[in-house]
Amino acid sequence: MAATRARKLWFPTALPGYGWPMTGGKPMALAALLLASCTAPQDASRLTTTVIGTPWSGGLAARLEAEATQPTLIAHDGSGAVVPGLASSWRFVDDDRALILRLRPMKWSDGTTLTAGEVVAAFGRAAKRREPALDHAGVIGATPPGKLGVLAPISRVVEIRLTTPSPLLLGWLADPSLAVTRAGPAPTLADYRAAGPATRRTLTRRDGVASDAARPATIVIASDPDPVAAIASFSRGTTDIVIGDGLAGLGEARTVARPQTLQVDALWGVYGYVANGLKGPLSDPRLRLALDLATDRQALAARVGLAAMAPVDGLLPASLRATPAAPPVLDMAGRRLLARQLLMADPLLGVGTRPPLRLTLLLPPGHDHRVIAEQVAADWQALGITLVISQADAATIADKVRRGQFDLALTEASLAVPDAAALLARWRCGAGPSCNEAADALFAAARAAPPADRPALLAAAEAKWMEGPPMIPLLTPLRWALVSPRVDGWSANHAGSHPLARLAVSARR
Repeated sequence: MAATRARKLWFPTALPGYGWPMTGGKPMALAALLLASCTAPQDASRLTTTVIGTPWSGGLAARLEAEATQPTLIAHDGSGAVVPGLASSWRFVDDDRALILRLRPMKWSDGTTLTAGEVVAAFGRAAKRREPALDHAGVIGATPPGKLGVLAPISRVVEIRLTTPSPLLLGWLADPSLAVTRAGPAPTLADYRAAGPATRRTLTRRDGVASDAARPATIVIASDPDPVAAIASFSRGTTDIVIGDGLAGLGEARTVARPQTLQVDALWGVYGYVANGLKGPLSDPRLRLALDLATDRQALAARVGLAAMAPVDGLLPASLRATPAAPPVLDMAGRRLLARQLLMADPLLGVGTRPPLRLTLLLPPGHDHRVIAEQVAADWQALGITLVISQADAATIADKVRRGQFDLALTEASLAVPDAAALLARWRCGAGPSCNEAADALFAAARAAPPADRPALLAAAEAKWMEGPPMIPLLTPLRWALVSPRVDGWSANHAGSHPLARLAVSARR
């Protein structure tokens, strides 16, 4: 075991940079329901949550369930800070190129004791699945695939070896994709067992005694694509929390909810429109750049009217930039003029012809999304480009993007870890619907560089990508929620981290 030059011992403390403090529909009917706030009795040990949207494997409902049923070495608390999970303590060694973790004396549901060897096996299966979290964490052998740098020197100690120092390693170890499980149907280490249809999952605590990591005896995670119905349910007291899986439904919540119940997280991510840079008209980087230049983000932010949903003009939000972005060289008039010049320089783009160039945008349901799209469409119409909105649920949009069957598609991608490199990684050749080999080279250099040198190289990679942007960035993504006064422990944070098992439920309302 490499255990020389130990630098620091980690206990239940916050990871630096985590937990930063932050400060349509049927409004009349819903307002009446809220003012008539019912007092239906509820089990104080039962937490009921409704997620806006249709359940799917990549959605918020699935993640909330995984956080309670997929135990990890490290966990996130309700403020986004890292806290012990299956590991009780940890320390970095070898100039931060290795992490040593000591396991809790945990037992599987069949009574056998957790061993470090089982952790190694679980990480090996994650590597075979090519889990992105392993790559983002910088674990040796994750990318390119090779002998994985996860070892078990003794029965209750795990060693993780890194390609380069990884300041954000602990955050990535809390990702549910790196859960410690056994292969196939087998005993579990989880605090909860889950059952029920995808639209209404019921999580039951395995232990009769509550703990900080498993407070409610029962957690219900329901999914409802109708925000109006979900908010009405909240007003009746039949659900304790309503969470938007993205922006959809926020307008209704702002219109009718009591201000003290509405919580908003400004996330580490970007709200924007992914472009199909591999085929179709948007395979021309000049067209993508022209669309980017013609988009008035300040007007968009003013239309939304939320300070937390700030304009974003790159592939990274301001919260993940090492240095503030340089002020724009051109005002909006100058940007629009340059956009027109780019388009007129190539008649093959079809701009200015009759009929005009038409681009289709895949957009999930929700009045809030449509308001933003209509504003963007107006900006682009001035260039002679028509934006057609095609509504689809999140799972369908993800599938069409994967198959390349789209022009533009909404993304609200965000991370629970403040990792600029991870957010940029999705634009690498082969990882998404675009390819810029020069940007890839700069990005690879950044990943291999010492931590102090990475921000400048990542900024250079982002600038190269933005010469023909793989997406049209617009705003900071949000996650909103209505939280009942009987729920304690909810804290707004950039990670959007709200593990339901760590929330306390009181009998009061």
